[in-house]
Amino acid sequence: MSATTQAPALRSGEIRSALGLRGGAPEERAYTGVSSDSRTLRPGELFVALGGERHDAADFLPQAAARGARGAIVRAGREEPGLPLEYFAVPDPLRALGDLAAAARRESAAAVVAITGSSGKTTVKEMLACALSESRRVYRTEGNLNSQVGLPLTILRAPADADTWVLEVGASEPGEIGRLAEIARPDHVVITTIGAAHLEFFGDVAGVLREKMRLAHGASGRGVLVVGEEPGVLPTAARAYRPDAIVAGIGPGADFTPDAYATGPDRIEFRRRSERFVLGVGGEHHLRDALITAAVAEALEVPAAAAARGLSRYEPLGMRGAIRRIGGLTVLADCHNANPDSFRAAIVQARRLLPGRRRAAFAGSMLELGSEEARAHREIGDELLAAGFDVIAATGLFLDAPFDGAEAPLIIREEDPAAAIAAFGDALRGDEVVLVKGSRGARLERVIDELEARFGGRA
Repeated sequence: MSATTQAPALRSGEIRSALGLRGGAPEERAYTGVSSDSRTLRPGELFVALGGERHDAADFLPQAAARGARGAIVRAGREEPGLPLEYFAVPDPLRALGDLAAAARRESAAAVVAITGSSGKTTVKEMLACALSESRRVYRTEGNLNSQVGLPLTILRAPADADTWVLEVGASEPGEIGRLAEIARPDHVVITTIGAAHLEFFGDVAGVLREKMRLAHGASGRGVLVVGEEPGVLPTAARAYRPDAIVAGIGPGADFTPDAYATGPDRIEFRRRSERFVLGVGGEHHLRDALITAAVAEALEVPAAAAARGLSRYEPLGMRGAIRRIGGLTVLADCHNANPDSFRAAIVQARRLLPGRRRAAFAGSMLELGSEEARAHREIGDELLAAGFDVIAATGLFLDAPFDGAEAPLIIREEDPAAAIAAFGDALRGDEVVLVKGSRGARLERVIDELEARFGGRA
């Protein structure tokens, strides 16, 4: 079941209390929601004027008022008295947004499951919402709104009838997860995996581990801690902090394991005790995500049959490991997250799709790897070669990968993304298995659009 009612209205006094503001306006106002974007704000909402690198959203107070905002959280001194807005003046609007969400969390009786990890967190969030929905009224993060802006907005939009929140928590700099844990105060924590992600800010994998573990340190202590089995430092750290931590996976060190399992290019299944779980996605990485999900569901006392029914309805969100048929092409679109571990998993999955078919890969940059950037792209380039792709488009940070030892593959190197996409399309016959993989910042959805335009009308 999905929660359906609207979030409770916020009143002026509640907002001032949450933000530690004294006094009050003569008129007590009620707000139907909270928005940080003056372009999509709806009548009756509270506008949060966040400061950015290029502009201060307080510049858009007139537009917010014109769209029907009733009030605004602004940096002190940025109020515009001529507008019909109630102002909540604070030193830092971003901090205030988090404080407002933290107050809403304290008022809610919902159980909160918070999910983080270097990869797989959006997948597990969606899987878990499916697994719990047969027996609970579930509210989950929309898309991947997991930042210091996205998470508070998610909490403030939670329907009143939701009894379980499934929240995604991300971080791109040290200390961020600690703040998000303070806001969400989760009961149950999930850490999917630890890998080379955002190394530009965290330095190394040990730094990533420390940051992700802060979610467990910030939990209420009333629930469970579930982690994936890879890499080994993750279970070790989880058990050191909580000896009762549950490790889900297929290896001998896991606590929650399947009795039997099978993985295919577009289907996974596993059996635990008497229940069979079947999902319409492929790859061992998706099997591990599903096992983490099932472990959480079991710990939350969801009947196995109900969890299996829910998981059977899971579909990839957007272009996160989705298999798309475009004319005669079979496209593995994985364009929202890229680090060395997730790239390797995608390569393995693409290799297993439709044996005997010609294969092509469009490789977009893996971003925010810091000092590991060059080495990581060289290594993944070597693995693309070893996997036997017939066509490889090397773009962005892959331009400097040597691709040494290439015999059969056609290597396309183009600095201009449009030229790379056009050349890649020219190199395809229309019946290949195609891997499109890169970080969100590489904007590889443009590749999918080109493939649709070229091959979508072919039978």
